Amino acid sequence: PALTNMIATVDTKVLSASADRVTTISSERGRAVKLTFEGTSLSLAVNNPDNGSAEEDIDIGYSGARLEIGFNAKYLTDIMTVIGAGEARISLTDGGSPTVITTDKDAASLYVLMPMRV
Repeated sequence: PALTNMIATVDTKVLSASADRVTTISSERGRAVKLTFEGTSLSLAVNNPDNGSAEEDIDIGYSGARLEIGFNAKYLTDIMTVIGAGEARISLTDGGSPTVITTDKDAASLYVLMPMRV
């Protein structure tokens, strides 16, 4: 398997709140949110043919190449909630590979988030 070569650091509360806001317009079925990592910004976007679209940018620590990946927003916010307040490290390979989320607060815990098409 490919090694993760792009790492983003993000505030768990900021990411969770942002994902919650943009997915309010999503259909409950998928709750897919598209994350675009670029520079020091993370863009979260949801597009629902019935209800329109929503997008929000948050500040992150990131120095890798531009990357788009989709996740189930509920799974993403659940992981941020379990980690609690603080910083999470998101290790990315590409838009189709599993993403690993860790935190320095709990070195023994590792969360794997599978991507979805958005």
